This record gives sequence, structure tokens and C-alpha cells, in this order.
Amino acid sequence: MKIVSAIFLLLCLLACGSERTQTDNSQTVYGVNHANVCTLTVVDSIGVELGDSNYVFGAIRNVAIGPGGDIFAVDWIKCTIFRYSSSGDFIQRIGRRGSGPGEMLQPGNPAILDDGSICVFDYELGWQRYDSDGISISSGPFLRPFPMQIMALDSTSVLGMLSGLSREDNYLITNKRICRWDADDPDSVQVEYFCSEYLLDAVDIIQFRKDIVRVDFFPILFTAGHGFVCVAPEPRTEPLLLLFHEDASVMDTLTLPYPEVTRTEEEILEQKRFVEELFYHTSRYTHQVEWEPFLNKPMITNLGVDSLNRIWVQRGFEQCPTFDLYDTSGEHLMTAVLPGRDDTDHWKFNISRRGILAVPEDPESYYSVYMIRFAEVKQNASKWEK
Repeated sequence: MKIVSAIFLLLCLLACGSERTQTDNSQTVYGVNHANVCTLTVVDSIGVELGDSNYVFGAIRNVAIGPGGDIFAVDWIKCTIFRYSSSGDFIQRIGRRGSGPGEMLQPGNPAILDDGSICVFDYELGWQRYDSDGISISSGPFLRPFPMQIMALDSTSVLGMLSGLSREDNYLITNKRICRWDADDPDSVQVEYFCSEYLLDAVDIIQFRKDIVRVDFFPILFTAGHGFVCVAPEPRTEPLLLLFHEDASVMDTLTLPYPEVTRTEEEILEQKRFVEELFYHTSRYTHQVEWEPFLNKPMITNLGVDSLNRIWVQRGFEQCPTFDLYDTSGEHLMTAVLPGRDDTDHWKFNISRRGILAVPEDPESYYSVYMIRFAEVKQNASKWEK
């Protein structure tokens, strides 16, 4: 399990690209009426390189905002969840390293339910549940295929992507399922929204390694809003969104007008050097993986839904963080851009009805959690987020 989670973490890190080039913030935003472009800005950050240990991170895997505005950051090296107020003041640490009740060894991303309780999947220990005060409620193994990502839906339910593996003749079949389950009974799936299966050659070891990288290099993206679930089944190569009602019946399919953008030779070489170095240093197994650079930039790198039930789609082909906002009918409402920074190449954004956070997946110095807002507000609150 340690090897599997290490490989998964590595592949997630690589998914957003590997270039360490300067961001060209003056570039044209593709295919957008500039009257509908608004600006995002970083209003504050949490994290320091040296100083108070409550603000020094080991490595942040993911972040989330609670129903009262508190910020939760999972540190997978320190094996704890840091909790801060909406203004960035330290509140508490939840959990610690260990294998006892409420302790963690390899924590993943958090899901903060509407009642303030906290769910975390630990790749070693299984499902961890804490109440709104950070006290352990339950802790135990996760019997089904482990969830690679999770998010809260309401006070009782969690949405997540489950990854499983089975064998058929000389092939391994890996599947990825977007499902909803009860936070108190994580081994019981309530609804399945989407399933994708891939064949892996179990005989040819070199081909098997290539297939693993091809399948897991860029996982399925998903998010949820009021009354619907949104899935991007092939976000690296297809600008496609599948919308489902809460009962998993089909709502709509949206095809976004995104182009194929080819990486430059310099970007491909830099990507190759970056990946090979990571493969070599991650473990004695992963550096043996046969990997080939992707010639095109990904089309979609992130999804989210805000408090106005708008779907946020991050363009993977823009160096400056750029998001298109759509309603569930597919109407393009606006484009949001975060300009003026040259350190956003590897930022992972968490966009929810409670706000916007970002964390660098591969910082050059130290980890920080960034709080993001709209830089300007128009009077029409139905179209512009405050």
C-alpha cells in the first residue's frame, strides 16, 4: 500500500505539468469576450519557512474550507490536520502520527461535512472520522477499493473516486468509479455516477508500466453542486463535462470550446527531466517506469462549484491560472484569471461553495495555503462573487 500511494502521489504531482517557466501574464485569454473577464487575487496566505511550528508545514496534500469558514490543511508528512480561522489564525491540530484511534500514517485529502465533522482517508489505516471539535469519532479499515479523492456533499454524505483492480486472463482491469457513500458507513455505496475501465497488459512488464502511467497520470476530475454531480472523464485530452442529477440520472453533456495546445520543445525537454528526476528519487520501484512525455498540454486541470452553483473549469493549457464559469445549461458566464504571479505553475486549487484556496504541489521553498478572492466586485451579485 505504501508503494501504491507513493506512486499515486507522484502521478498527481505530475498531472498539472512540469515546466518551470516564467508565467506570461500578458497572454491573451483564449476564446473569451474580454468584457466577461474578471480578476482573482491572493488576499492572504498561511505558512512560513521558519518560526512558529503551527505555521510550518511538512507537505500539504490538500486543503478544504469548513461550513463556518475555518481552513483545514492535511499535512501528510506531519500526519496531522492543521485548522485555522478564516483570517488565518491557528486553532488546533487534529490527529497525529500513529496507528491508534484518530491517528494517521498516510492521510489523504479532507472532506468537511456541513455539520463541521471531518472525514479523511488514510492510505495505511483507512477511514478516519472526527467531530466538529476535532475529536476522533471512528477509525477503521476501508474494505472497498480505496478512494483516491473525496469531497463533502452535505452533513452525512461524501462524494469520491474509488480505484479498483481485477484480473482477467492475461490482463489486469483497473476501474475508476465516482460514487456517493455515507460518512458513517464508507463501505456502502449509495449511488454510482460514473465508471471507467482500462485494460493493463499483465504479461509484458514494460507495457504494463506504460499503461499504469497512461491511466493514472491524469485522474478523472469531479465536483458537485446543489442538485448535480459533474465529471470530466478524460480531462487531459477531452474538454468534456458529464452532468448527473443526484440520483445518477443523466442531466446533460457539455463540450467546451477548448483547443489542443502543443508544448514547445523546451517545455517537453523540461517536463522529461523533471519527471525522470522524480521517478528516480521517489523509490527504487518508480524510477523503472517507462514514461513518455505528453506532447499536448492538458485541457482541464481542475473543477469546482461555488456558492452560486456555477461550475468552475480550470484551463490546463494556460500558464496563468484561468477558470471558465458555466451554469448547468452550459452557458458561459465569465472567465476568472489570477494574474501577476510567476509561482502558480503547480498550484492546486480547491473551489467550493465556501470559498477558494490554493496550495503549491511542488514549492521551491516551503508550503503555503493561499486564500483567494475576486479582486473587484460589481453590484450585480448574481454574476459576481463577493
